Amino acid sequence: MKLFRSKSENKKEPYEEFVATVKLVSGEEILTKVIIDYSSKEEQIIIDNPVVCQEVRSHGANVPLGYKFEPWIKMSDEDVYVLSLDKVITLSEIKDDLVIKTYNNIVEGGFKRQHPDLDRQMGYVNNVDNARKIIEKLYKANSASKEPKEPKKDL
Repeated sequence: MKLFRSKSENKKEPYEEFVATVKLVSGEEILTKVIIDYSSKEEQIIIDNPVVCQEVRSHGANVPLGYKFEPWIKMSDEDVYVLSLDKVITLSEIKDDLVIKTYNNIVEGGFKRQHPDLDRQMGYVNNVDNARKIIEKLYKANSASKEPKEPKKDL
């Protein structure tokens, strides 16, 4: 496959860098920054911070609710990998700014779970322990109704 050899040699930089989705012969589809080194004689690409994208769906829904991103290789501290082109089925450059921005945010932020600070605007009023105490107090309290309680009569 000589797909990447057609680039003009007149450019100052001997490599090209872009965000792309890569479909591998293993069936995996990864979102990554691809670096093509035209000065190299080997048929290979360099991928930087590859992530796997999975659709998140509600049970029985035809439309995805969102997408979940995970590292391509979970047990490695490396960010850069070299792929031989015989392992690649296809490669497609991503031009959608939202996808590129999302990818860059994932790479910069890592895969830590991010929780926003909760406040009353979001509906946060209390923590579980305090809420439990309030509910127990209401449950154990006398009825708030203005009608007097009458004892039940046996029939």
